[in-house]
Amino acid sequence: MMKPVLLVLLCSLTGTLLSQPSGTKKIDSLFSAANYQEAKKVIIQLAASSSNVEETCLLSNRLAEILMMEGNFHEAETTLQSMLQNPSIRDPSLKAVTKTNLGFLYLNKARNDLALEQLQQALDLFRQSGKQNSAEAATCLADVSLVYYSTGKFNQAEEHGLQALQIRQHLFGEASEEVAASLNDLGLVYGQKNTDKALEYYEMALAIYESLHGKEHRKIAIANNNIGFMYRQLKLYGDAINNFENAQSIWKKIYPDGHPNQALALVNLGLTYGQMGDKSVSFAFFEEALAIYKKFYGEKHSDISAVLNQMGILKKDEEKYDEALQYFQGALCANSPSFDKREIAANPKVTEHYNGKVLLYSLRFKAEALEARHFGRTLKLEDLKIALRSLNSCDTLIDNIRFNSSDENDKLELGASANEVYEDGVRIAQAISEMSLD
Repeated sequence: MMKPVLLVLLCSLTGTLLSQPSGTKKIDSLFSAANYQEAKKVIIQLAASSSNVEETCLLSNRLAEILMMEGNFHEAETTLQSMLQNPSIRDPSLKAVTKTNLGFLYLNKARNDLALEQLQQALDLFRQSGKQNSAEAATCLADVSLVYYSTGKFNQAEEHGLQALQIRQHLFGEASEEVAASLNDLGLVYGQKNTDKALEYYEMALAIYESLHGKEHRKIAIANNNIGFMYRQLKLYGDAINNFENAQSIWKKIYPDGHPNQALALVNLGLTYGQMGDKSVSFAFFEEALAIYKKFYGEKHSDISAVLNQMGILKKDEEKYDEALQYFQGALCANSPSFDKREIAANPKVTEHYNGKVLLYSLRFKAEALEARHFGRTLKLEDLKIALRSLNSCDTLIDNIRFNSSDENDKLELGASANEVYEDGVRIAQAISEMSLD
């Protein structure tokens, strides 16, 4: 069976600017301490008193960064789009900074297509302005790396992540905040190939963050979450839980009203307890995470879809097939911009999704639950027919993902998925044929 993948997106905004508006040090201090309300007040005051277009643009970008850290993506997007539409802003490097932040925003909204478009345009603008080796360009490269990671193109992710690391090492030194962010991002990428190497990078990042911020900073939480993820892959569940709980404790202090990062820690706790065999505790963590995700994202997001997949798997394992199918159907709806049909017979168009791989899992799990319900309970031909249609959608989706991927490892993974889909399809088609003959 295919393993579900939950995205681990890092809030890797560095807050570096092409030039330093007045009050920047105070904003930096407030931002680092996660005192976002005060930081926003300072930014708004400075922007109101400034007549310099460049300074106003940079302050608006900083405001958008803070809004994203709070999970307020809609207001952040409005702020960034207004900067791009301002005819007074002609400097290509300013537009590049704005497009970088907009790309990062789309990345967090699981709109990887829009994210990559904005970030590639930003890289072109940095080159045009001769700032391709600037701190801002490194941030853009790091975000491109995360987009490629989230779409399973790990070679491209590594390439762009290493470029960002090299620029940051040259500009800031080995023990800097910026280098730690790159080490974290690369740990994410290496986690798909080499767990030991990923742990090495994460632990280097954690050591830098602890030397700079102590033990209860948001970046410590990010590092703990990622280290816990590696320990879970190594089946060192106690160590994994300790790291996830530490991350969760930090997020709760920083965001008492909740935040998507807190939801991610809860999801990871749910997955860990699930692998340990404690299904009820696992399900409770998923429920808590789902509520937080919906609070900040609404009903549509691939992270919501991924959590619903996990909840459906637990119900399927308990042979509660009707409940499982409702969760898988909800996952299909959450991952599609326009699909909202809760009837089990309906599937979305495979061309309309936020995350193609998450959609692939939802369709596979739905087919498995339908097949299990048929043989375990209903013996209804319709269950098998819907399962087969879902697998046909998987087959088309795999072709679409493969066509749009240039990564060989990605294509190998898709090839394995295609073989599994084919085997399931043949088995179900055979069962349909035998029932039709009776």
